[in-house]
Order: sequence, then structure tokens, then C-alpha cells
Amino acid sequence: MQDDPASQATDQPTSQPTDQPTLQADPQTPIETSTAQYSALPVSSDEAWQPLIDSHGEIEIIFSKLGAGIEELILLDEFETVALVENIRLQQRVENSNNFSAVPFSLAWIKIDDQDVDISGSRQNVWAQLSPGVFETTVVDAQGTPVAKVTRRYKMRETAHAFTITQSIENLSSETHTFRFLPTAMVDMPKAKNGYAGDRRRVRYGTLRSPEQQGNSIKVNVDEKLANRSKLLGSKIKDANGNKHYEEAKVVWPTESTIEKGSRLSWIAFSDRYFSVVLHPMLDPMSTDPNDRLLGSSVESVSRMLLSTYDTAPDTTMLLGTISPEFTVAPGDTATITNGVYAGPRTKPVFAADPILAALNLPDMVVYNIGGFCAACTFDWLTNILIAVLRIFHSIVGDWAVSILLLVVLVRSCLHPITRWSQIRMQRFGVQMQSMAPKQKALREKYKNDPKRMQQEMSKLWREEGISPLGMLGCLPMMLQSPVWIALYATLFFAVELKHEPAFYGIFQTLSGGSWMFLSDLSSADGAIPLPSAMHFSFPLWGNVSSINILPLLLGVVFFAHQKYLTPPTQATLTPEQESQQKMMKVMMVVMFPVMMYTAPSGLALYFLTNSTMGIIENKWIRAHMKKHGMLEIENIRAEKAKKGPGFMQRMNDAAEAKRQLMEKGPQAPNPASRRNQGKHK
Repeated sequence: MQDDPASQATDQPTSQPTDQPTLQADPQTPIETSTAQYSALPVSSDEAWQPLIDSHGEIEIIFSKLGAGIEELILLDEFETVALVENIRLQQRVENSNNFSAVPFSLAWIKIDDQDVDISGSRQNVWAQLSPGVFETTVVDAQGTPVAKVTRRYKMRETAHAFTITQSIENLSSETHTFRFLPTAMVDMPKAKNGYAGDRRRVRYGTLRSPEQQGNSIKVNVDEKLANRSKLLGSKIKDANGNKHYEEAKVVWPTESTIEKGSRLSWIAFSDRYFSVVLHPMLDPMSTDPNDRLLGSSVESVSRMLLSTYDTAPDTTMLLGTISPEFTVAPGDTATITNGVYAGPRTKPVFAADPILAALNLPDMVVYNIGGFCAACTFDWLTNILIAVLRIFHSIVGDWAVSILLLVVLVRSCLHPITRWSQIRMQRFGVQMQSMAPKQKALREKYKNDPKRMQQEMSKLWREEGISPLGMLGCLPMMLQSPVWIALYATLFFAVELKHEPAFYGIFQTLSGGSWMFLSDLSSADGAIPLPSAMHFSFPLWGNVSSINILPLLLGVVFFAHQKYLTPPTQATLTPEQESQQKMMKVMMVVMFPVMMYTAPSGLALYFLTNSTMGIIENKWIRAHMKKHGMLEIENIRAEKAKKGPGFMQRMNDAAEAKRQLMEKGPQAPNPASRRNQGKHK
């Protein structure tokens, strides 16, 4: 057998394996088998294991003696911030109430000749650290004769946030044996502390199609759907007592659907709002063989396991377990598999800079998309442009808050012609409607008992005054700008660049000597006035509330001014009930929007504040321009309308009115003179 079968990819299996061990409630209890037992040989060393730190100084791996897994995977100085209290932990050991330890990337079990062998070291140490990141254990049979030596090797890669895990098993016996590795993969990403806008943890897949469909293409397809973490939970099942709960362990790859579609697994990832942990194959980035991009040689199936299966399941820790293909190893030979792991920020520049990650098409995993029912309306194609411009601004000014302000200014400047045209049209339409108010009021009184006649007379009045119903569509261009502002919202919501970054060069922290954490982290609420821990509380979509935030309150003030200066005059055609509803909507916008944004990232709050403030300034300038040139004088509006003549819609309305009048007259008797004239021409 080759020393590194991971370099020789195989096809994905066509059926689900059935020998994945289930999650044990108590790791102290070994799996009972009816045949001779294999066990890991204890080691006497109790020395603390040395951690592994990459050459970039960006991640640190602290190892666990349970299966030589990862106790903690820590991002060190990925983010410079004045408010950093603790480093970000993307992976860490988690225990449930039954003292089961979920250890990411551990090798707690192997199979020897279809027998489950516990090599976790849960009762006593069985793993020895040979050097930082290199671990070894020996498996013996019931007589104490060595059967196999298992080695695990963690190695940092040259690129940032990336390392490899190599697992090898050497046959020490005089007989040929079959082996399987049963390692764990990722543990759930930590749940966001602020929790604004809900849980954004997701599972992502990279796949290749069947060999017939894939052909010679090396492109890895990234799942189109943004699968929320809850998708892996599946549906609840009933136990013997009729209680509903989630399955303890469940195969999530391959499934009946993936088998039917012929999909083959390339990589799998856990992601949250900002970060990703990815398990992927190692390959030559220049390889043109699609099979090199598969996990098939090292991962035959993936199972989802839960630390709790009942009511707490949506919030409990989820663990991915894998099972390798079966290896037949002759005496003295060694079987080895190697996988890569990426653990760091979810950004396209980082993925694109790594040749292997780029070859696996991980950049396509980065989408600035809200997901759910808003997935189609996020306009993520625009976000790629906006985030690129945001990075350019930051490279110039060196501050993300200033970059946000500049980006909003740039967007509003580009959209100004549309805004100006729309505002002028809406304001002039409002003036026209106000001038007609007395006449419309008289018509409503005169024909209050004849709605049809009242509508006819209203239409006639509009034609006489030269007012087109299309004037009401003056706000349409403003609505067409919505994709830009929605995309900008999504960009700032998911931009990892804002994580732990202070606003305005950390001026509030500098002036206060570091005691005031106002705007110290653009990815969190502004935290102007911290609340005592006893007053902290959580609320759906708000997440955790731990401070009094100023920016949302300022948003309310700005929105009030926005309603005052930007909203067109009330249309005279509105009934008193409609006017009341309109006023209520204005109040709700002023109150509800700041409430919704109370725990939003301060970068988003700055965006809305800047945009609304610029909207007010822009609107006042447009109104001043219109007033200066008499564009709001009803006489000038009428004269301009008369000079231009009836527009297309006016001509259409006139034609419709003429047809209506003709129909009201009924069929007309033929003109005898006309008949005689027709006879002469024949």
C-alpha cells in the first residue's frame, strides 16, 4: 500500500456505511465485543503537551489527551483591537451533562478487523507526544502483543490559518489486518455572544458531480443553498415512551439524495457570520484530475452527533464524526491518510491566496447573504463590488468606520441623479395635489352617494388640471435603489474586516485612557453605557443586551428629521382614515427601526446614520434649488405642462374618456346623406 493514499482519490461510495459507532453517553465505558479485545497501551508520562503555533503567529493549537485531538484552536492576533478581552476560539472541547467530551479532530476509535478499539485515553493516558504536534499510541491484543502503532501528526502549512492532520497506522503483527480510522472532525462553531439577527451558523459542502457528469472539469461546486445549522438536526423521532427527540447520531453524507444525484464530497465546513472551519483533501493545485479534489480516499462517510437530543438540541453542541475507507495492511506495512484543515476568517482574499483552497473553489463559499426567505433579495452580486470598494477605502484611510462613511457618500453620489429626478417629480406632484384639494373636496361632497360618478369627475378634474397619475410613481426610482442599500447592509453585516475593529482610529478609547469602550468593535453594538451583569438580558433577534446604546437612539432622531424633510406632502386624495394610517406609519418607522437596530453592529448603525443624514441634506438642497428657480410654483408648473403639451399618459386618458363618452351615447342612427355619398363612390 502507498504511504499516502490521500494523494490517490477514490470515488464516493454508493451506499451508506452501517458500521459508524454511535455516540457513547459515557466514554469511560468500553464497547463490548464478543471476540478478542484490542486495547491501547497506557503510557506513564503525565507531562503537559506543548502547543503548536504557526509561523505567522495567527493560530495556536492546544492539544487534548483524549484521542490526541484539539483542546482549543485559538486565533491569536488576527484582529488588533483596544477592546479585545480574550482571543477567538474557533474550536474547543465541550462536555455535556453526562460528562461526554466532544473533542474536535480527535482519534478516539479505530477498527481492526471490524472490531471497535477505544484509543481515546479516557481512563488513562495512551497517547505520547513525540514532538509538538506529533503523537503516538500502540494497540495490543488480549495477550499484550503489539498489533499496530497509530501516529497522528499536525503540521502548520505555509499559508495562514491552515494545517494538515496526518494519520498513519503501522501493522506490527505477523498477520494481515484491515483497519479503519474513525476520527472526529469539526465541533460546532461557538454561538455568537451578541446573537443579533439570530443564529448564523451554517454547514457548507463542496461537491463534484458523478464521473459521467463531471467529465474532465475540475470545478468544485459549492452548495447553492445556505444550509442553516438546524438542517443537520433533521426531524424529531418518537421513542418508546412517545417522547420526541433528535437522533443521537445520523449519517449526513452520503444521503439518499446525494447518492441519487451522483454527488461526491470534496470538502465540508462549519461556518458562522465571520469564520469557517473546513475539512478538505490535500492536493496538487495544478492537478487536472477531478478525483484529486475528493475526500473519498480519507472520508467514506460523515455522521452528525449531538451532545443532547431533547429540548436543548437546537443550542447543544454538534459534532461531526467521520469514517475512513477500509485499508488492508500487510505485516510491517503502513497506511496513511492526510487531510487539510482551514480555520480562520471567511473572506475571498484569504481563500484565493491559498493555492489549495482556491483549487477547491472555497472563495465561492463566501457570500454576503442573509439566507432564508431573504436569500434571493440580498443581491449578493452587488456585495462583491461594495466590499471591494470598502477595502480600497480602508487601504487609503486606514480606518473601517471612515471607510463606511466614504462608501455611503460614494453610493449616494452615484445615485444622486436618480434621487434628484425622483424628488423633483414627487414634490411637484404634491404641490399639484394641494392646489386641487378644494375642488376634490367639493366633488367628494357633491357625489358622496355616487362613487362611480365621483371617480369619473375626479378623473376629469385631473385631466383639466394636466396632472398625470404617473406623478405618483415619482418614488419608483427611489425604490429601484433598494438593491444597492440592501446589498450594502448585507456587506457590512457579514464583513469580517469589522470584527474587533474600533471606530475612528480608536479615538474614544485614546481620550478615555482605554476605560470607555464606546465604538470599540464595529461588529457589535456601540456599548456606550455598560450595564451591570445582573441587568443583562436576551431577546429574540436582539440577542444579548448588555449596554445602553446611543447610536440607535440617534437613529430615531435622524429618522424623525428624515420624515419631516424627506416625506412629500400628504395627498389631497387621501381620506381622513388614510391620512391617520399614514401618520401612524411614520411614527412606527421612527420608533420601530431604532428598536430593531438596538443591538445591531455599530458599523451598520453608522451606515444608516450616514445615509439618512445625507438624505436629509440632499433633500434640503434639492428643495432649495427648486424654490430658487420657482419649480414649486403652481403657475410655473401649469405653464410648463401647457408648453410641453399632453404627455403619453394624458393622450391615453383622453382617448379612453372619448371612448367612454361615445359608449354612453349609445348606437347612433346612420346618416342618410352619408349613405348617398357612399353609393356615389361605388
